[in-house]
Amino acid sequence: MAVTQRLELRQSQSLVMTPQLQQAIKLLQFSSMELAAYVEREVERNPLLERDEGAEGEESDRAEADAPAGEAEADPATG
Repeated sequence: MAVTQRLELRQSQSLVMTPQLQQAIKLLQFSSMELAAYVEREVERNPLLERDEGAEGEESDRAEADAPAGEAEADPATG
């Protein structure tokens, strides 16, 4: 009777539904109007959250800054 030693290594993978993952899945299913309403409710409910009112204006400013100089000057909306 021979005694032998053997080493086995097994690897497995599993998905854990964390609260953050559950929230992300829920938010991704919202339409833009539902998402805006959800954000508004959360801002009203949580005093530590505040809305960044300048975010919409910054996006248009960034788009103009990213445009080539000739296009930004030729745009009739900007003057």
